[in-house]
Amino acid sequence: MVLQIIPAGPERTREIWDFYQETAEPDETEVDSIRYIDEVLQVEDIALVESVQRRMRTPAFTQGKIVYDPDGSGLSEHAVHHFHGLVLDAYRHYYSKRVRPQ
Repeated sequence: MVLQIIPAGPERTREIWDFYQETAEPDETEVDSIRYIDEVLQVEDIALVESVQRRMRTPAFTQGKIVYDPDGSGLSEHAVHHFHGLVLDAYRHYYSKRVRPQ
């Protein structure tokens, strides 16, 4: 699955979903997965993002924030934060091997 999130204005976002599977028609498991993404995960993500955006309508913020909940209510993005950390570590490792001051 590839999800494109495209800003469509100050208060609007357009999403484009592309699903890749082995056959032209999804099987029952794939349909269930797509339905879960659409009816559960997407609904949760939209509510979280809209909540964050409402609270960021202040000039005090200059960049986006990752939702963080140390109490573990499930309303946070620990996995996204972890993934971004892995990407950052990979960049650091790659560039430490390639770019060396002379």
